[in-house]
Amino acid sequence: MKAIDVRYLRKEYRIPEKDPGLAGTVRHFVRPRHRTKVAVDAVSFEVEPGEAIGYLGSNGAGKSTTIKILTGLMSPTSGSVQVNGLEPHRDRQKYVREIGAVFGHRTGLWWDLPVTDSFRTLSRMYEIPAATYRANLELFTDLLDLAEILPVPVRQLSLGQRLRVDLAAALLHNPRLIFLDEPTNGLDVNSKAVVRRFIRLLNQQHGVTVFLTSHDMADIEGICDRLIILDNGRKVIDDGVDGVRRRLTTTRRLLVTLAREEDTAAVVSSLRASTGIDCTVTDRHQISCEFDPGKTSAAHLVGLAMRDHEVVDIELREPTLEHVVQRLFAQPPPVPQDHG
Repeated sequence: MKAIDVRYLRKEYRIPEKDPGLAGTVRHFVRPRHRTKVAVDAVSFEVEPGEAIGYLGSNGAGKSTTIKILTGLMSPTSGSVQVNGLEPHRDRQKYVREIGAVFGHRTGLWWDLPVTDSFRTLSRMYEIPAATYRANLELFTDLLDLAEILPVPVRQLSLGQRLRVDLAAALLHNPRLIFLDEPTNGLDVNSKAVVRRFIRLLNQQHGVTVFLTSHDMADIEGICDRLIILDNGRKVIDDGVDGVRRRLTTTRRLLVTLAREEDTAAVVSSLRASTGIDCTVTDRHQISCEFDPGKTSAAHLVGLAMRDHEVVDIELREPTLEHVVQRLFAQPPPVPQDHG
């Protein structure tokens, strides 16, 4: 059974249109006009149990709408959605026992209660066996460093502390699948690192399926193995992280460090004459060359540099995922992939 099975998902919104002013309001009341906005358009994909999926797209691409449908907060206009064999918006009472969800700045805990009281209340709501509750609480307290904040009311927690307890709360009942919508938004660097390590551990060691949306590419690279990318409500890419890099990147960067500072200009000139590539001097002893691996290779460039000069170090840099995704949305959209 698939963890998630989405077939030709479509979600439309009816948006009222009225002319400005009191007269426009009256006319709209008597004869309302609407336009249809398509937020998600014929999107299909499957997620196997234990996968870690990054669900990406620019603002308004349809990410949040999809997550609301997958978590049962919203029903689709058409198409089919099954999560762990259930239809989220139809089987909601049973379904919520199978998933966990963390939505950025919104907490699912009780604002005035100490964290431990919120956890105990959730354990009764989900009917978590006492042994399971104790084991999970101990594990999450250790991994998320919760010991000092368990007695503290939720309203007194910092954003980073609250997110950590929200993660623990979403996982107390051992869900097989967790949805994360911008889970590190607004956190400091250290808090982000703790959250990423925790989610990755749950995925890799405990087999929890992760479905993540984030604008922070470090979240995606640190947690996900596969990316589904939307543009204007349609799926345009579904591939592994490395596959996305290969498909969308045409250049690599080679850094060559020379033994003598005075050789840098000569090497830049020699490489330009031999390959047509314009390298730049980035340091007293170092040059940087951006090249298309389909036209030449790093080994060829290094060989040319070493032919008459002493090279002491080389470094080949792959483009960051953030750079790749930025380039994707800066160019005309790829042809949508409508198959599953």
